[in-house]
Amino acid sequence: MAVSLLGWVLVLGLVVVAVHPEGCRRPSNDEIRTSAEAAVVWFAANLGDDGRFVYRYDRDRATEEAGYNDPRHAGVMFSLWQAAGSDIDGAAETAELAFERVERLIVDTPVGPAFGRGESVRSGATALLASALDERRRVTGATDLDELIVDFGQTLIGVVNPDGSVSAGIHVEDGPDDTRSPFFTGEVMWALARLHLSFPDKGFDEAALRIRRYLVEDRDRTEQPWPIVSDHWGAYGFETMGRWPSPPPVTEAEEAWLDRQFGLFGLQVRYESQRQGGVTGLTRGPIALAAGVGTLGEGLGNHALDLHRRAARLDDLSQLVERADCAAGLLVDRQINANASTTDLEPKRTFGAWFRLGDTQMDDQQHALSALLLLLDVRATIGATP
Repeated sequence: MAVSLLGWVLVLGLVVVAVHPEGCRRPSNDEIRTSAEAAVVWFAANLGDDGRFVYRYDRDRATEEAGYNDPRHAGVMFSLWQAAGSDIDGAAETAELAFERVERLIVDTPVGPAFGRGESVRSGATALLASALDERRRVTGATDLDELIVDFGQTLIGVVNPDGSVSAGIHVEDGPDDTRSPFFTGEVMWALARLHLSFPDKGFDEAALRIRRYLVEDRDRTEQPWPIVSDHWGAYGFETMGRWPSPPPVTEAEEAWLDRQFGLFGLQVRYESQRQGGVTGLTRGPIALAAGVGTLGEGLGNHALDLHRRAARLDDLSQLVERADCAAGLLVDRQINANASTTDLEPKRTFGAWFRLGDTQMDDQQHALSALLLLLDVRATIGATP
């Protein structure tokens, strides 16, 4: 019995070491910036005259596929303004062109102006747009859109329910509905947290804090998302609130929530790094969407910045930075570079993009770009060794 058990232990050990090694590396700052620059080139090359980006592209067939998503359009605008803040050529110009489409799609609702199409628009689209325009304001110093940004903030207050939950939809006639989204909760919290920094006398903090309590204490139990969300938008929110003039203290319940989030992000990066082809293709499946890997980098980067600012949990901080480095390395290595794109039928659709099973979506570039830029920020803020 003991010999048999020992045999199984050895077999499992060999599987872990030989079949599932981690494929992590620490890319250089130059590699990360070059990758971010290529992503911006992709956005510039794939923005149509109507102000829409190529939403989905099939590399093998060299065809664009139907569909569009307004929250992702707004999210791309934020990533581009983030890149503009890092002095990446073409980012600001592309973001401004993308805003021209947005201006045509601002609708009046019972809780204020919102961004979207149809009889019901998504609260997350307005939240990400507010964050994008606030980032534009931060990067350029321009205040020409302040009135619109504040109005969007009032709309977002209107979708926050008394218990802190967030209505996912806003009917243009009837107002917020009773639907929920695993993403919009954190997006709205983050937008309101940002707007409190920019417009501290508008009351955006109260609604943001209400969402924060709900996110930590009630969201998983009430909405029961499966699998449990590794919430990169929530990470953005916590990091932003940490920069308020009077940051809210981190409660015991929030520390427990952060523990779970750190564990989820770390485990997911580890698992993804083991997807190296060969046998791991059978045991771990195909690589994840770049959007998914990017969100891991965004969550890890934001939590690292937050812990550094609080001078808290230094062991966790070191591990978060290590995992963020790993996520960045995966993104740099999986991006289509100039050499790889030259044999494609439409190189401008592939250079700078990330593909999974032959497809890319604009949010693959969006989240990857933000993750890479965040890691550069982490390194500049914290240093190579936290």
